[in-house]
Amino acid sequence: SYGQLFMTTFDIAMSLNQTTLKRTEPAGREKTNYLVPNYLAIGVPISKEKKIGFAFGLKPLTSIHYSVNELVNITPKDTLLNNYKGDGGLNQVYLGMAKAWKYMSIGFNTGYNFGRKDIETLKTILYSPDSTYFYQSKSSTKTSFGGAFLKLGVQGEFPIYTIDHPTTKEKTEYAISYGATYTLDQSLRARQDITRATGTYSANTETPIDTALSTTNNPGKINLPSFMSIGLALHKKQVVARGSYDQWVFGLELNQAAWKDSYSFYGKLDPLSNSSMIRGGVQYNPDPYAFENYWSTVIYRAGFFSGKDYVNIDNNGLKVTGFSLGMGLPIRKYRSYDYQFTILNVALQLGQRGSSVNNFKESFLQFTVGYSLSDVWFNKRKYD
Repeated sequence: SYGQLFMTTFDIAMSLNQTTLKRTEPAGREKTNYLVPNYLAIGVPISKEKKIGFAFGLKPLTSIHYSVNELVNITPKDTLLNNYKGDGGLNQVYLGMAKAWKYMSIGFNTGYNFGRKDIETLKTILYSPDSTYFYQSKSSTKTSFGGAFLKLGVQGEFPIYTIDHPTTKEKTEYAISYGATYTLDQSLRARQDITRATGTYSANTETPIDTALSTTNNPGKINLPSFMSIGLALHKKQVVARGSYDQWVFGLELNQAAWKDSYSFYGKLDPLSNSSMIRGGVQYNPDPYAFENYWSTVIYRAGFFSGKDYVNIDNNGLKVTGFSLGMGLPIRKYRSYDYQFTILNVALQLGQRGSSVNNFKESFLQFTVGYSLSDVWFNKRKYD
């Protein structure tokens, strides 16, 4: 919760992704590698006494980037090459604020979602003695869109059992934390340019000969569904002379979105399903204050996820499963732990979309590196 922020926190992360898409009929295989930013966020405490904080940042929500070739035999001598391209994505710039109490905090995020979707199909006739007399055809649809959003959230934590250690004046505390978020459905305003033409096209030049259709700035709307998530976690906390920390945490989370019922793109429906996902994870931190043993200060993480994706390309649904491993690596700085600390977060995620009932199956691997810096800012200096 932003209301629990004690220090100004700066977070940034990037991911290296590898996906392999396999098709059963007709048999095919496509492999892609790409590097994408995950997020950039800054959280600042407004009032530590009143437990009020805010945050702002920028993050990509979706990404489109592909180029696929398809060969189709028209006659024994003529072959059609179809090149399908897609580029774009949806991004979010946001500002959030929260107020915390003893066992609960309430907050919100609001901001602007914006992006573009460029889809292009290029058709070329190959291997025919007469192919030099056939021009290429190009179909292009470019859409830009944007709109405001609102996300509401509540979370909290309360103790359920405490064990005192009188000899050391320390204690062990077990607690349960809870949280839920709800993002209202959105209607993004869009503008669309459509071109249908024949001519000569290459990577460097485009020479249209005959344009059958060309329209610009066609207005429209893109409707996005609402999103809901709810989660619970069990914590084991150690309260020692230097402070308190979560020694281990186990949590579960459920996410749902009604894509099939609520999504539309310029009034048209896509083959989608209502999505749901359950996630589970465990985190273990032996002792962040055991500076003489670095690996005791490291945070170890593992998790899994399983559910139903919103994509439904063959009307059989698309099951998603996977697991992840990660670590939070403290970066030491001499005599700086009272005022500043830095953590390098690394994670590896493996998963699969699709099963034996689907014509398409995608396996994916994601390696993420994140940098988190926390420091005390905006303190008034005091003099004796």
